[in-house]
Amino acid sequence: MIQRAVRAALFDRRAYDAAFFDADATADAVMLVGGVHGVVYLVQSFVFAGFSFRLVEGLLAAIISGLASWLFLAVAVWFAGTRLFRGAAQMQTVIRLHGFAVLPLLLGVFATPVFVVVGVVWYLAALVIATSVALSLSLRDAALSVLVGYAILFLVGLVFRLPFLVLGGLA
Repeated sequence: MIQRAVRAALFDRRAYDAAFFDADATADAVMLVGGVHGVVYLVQSFVFAGFSFRLVEGLLAAIISGLASWLFLAVAVWFAGTRLFRGAAQMQTVIRLHGFAVLPLLLGVFATPVFVVVGVVWYLAALVIATSVALSLSLRDAALSVLVGYAILFLVGLVFRLPFLVLGGLA
């Protein structure tokens, strides 16, 4: 599992091809996504906040939000890729392949803007390869699908945060 994720992070299309045909790899993808978000949260918590009794609560929140973001982004990219660019794949395949692209987000443990930006850009590039393999799209169409999916994720997140921003501004 880790070896496949490392190969996927290094843009090895064969790793994505192998995951494409391995339906059991979905469980590995879930563990990878949850593990990456959990590790980043734990390292940042210990480095910046020290030990806290709310550590388990925060860890669970980080893992659940990471998994939810991953699933929503994969579904948004699948929707954009199949509807706008005529890609062909099952949603589960896109979800599975996107899960193997998550390893670059581990750079977030360093919590400096440079490492975080490099990790996110690397992650987006890996998502483009995963989307290209999953939906049988050109790299250009896969990149546009990822950007549209990210825009949808951003807008939905904004809609969910808007009431809290308004209420916070009134206080």
